[in-house]
Amino acid sequence: MIRFRNRTAYAAVLTLALASAIAGCSDDETGTAPGVDPAVVGTWNATSFVFMGTDLVAQGMGVSFVFNSNGTYVLSFTNDQGGLCDVGLNCVESGDYTSTATQIVLDPGDEDETVLSYSISGSTMTLNATIDGSPLVVVLNKA
Repeated sequence: MIRFRNRTAYAAVLTLALASAIAGCSDDETGTAPGVDPAVVGTWNATSFVFMGTDLVAQGMGVSFVFNSNGTYVLSFTNDQGGLCDVGLNCVESGDYTSTATQIVLDPGDEDETVLSYSISGSTMTLNATIDGSPLVVVLNKA
């Protein structure tokens, strides 16, 4: 479990993840849980993670999201450049998520849910949010 050093770092991470508890029921045609947009399902790796004007990926940080069809997610950070991990340079957050065609809601289970706006074009997803008045923009490519 990730323990964030400060509220801003915690909010930035959550603003990048997805939401509400979904049990294993599946949608008849797509094989996804109710409340999960099939376009979101898969592994997404960040090519850019800009918060407070700094691209943390350009500084060497790795960010990966795995959105499973059953409504669970895993968010991984490697070589943390923004103080997002409580201990060490690598950490993982997981929980439940829901998604529509424009929003992803992350629920890590131990904090409030976070709502992210997103768009997908081809194999690129862009997440947008505002954290404590500062914009967060994450660009991810589908693996």
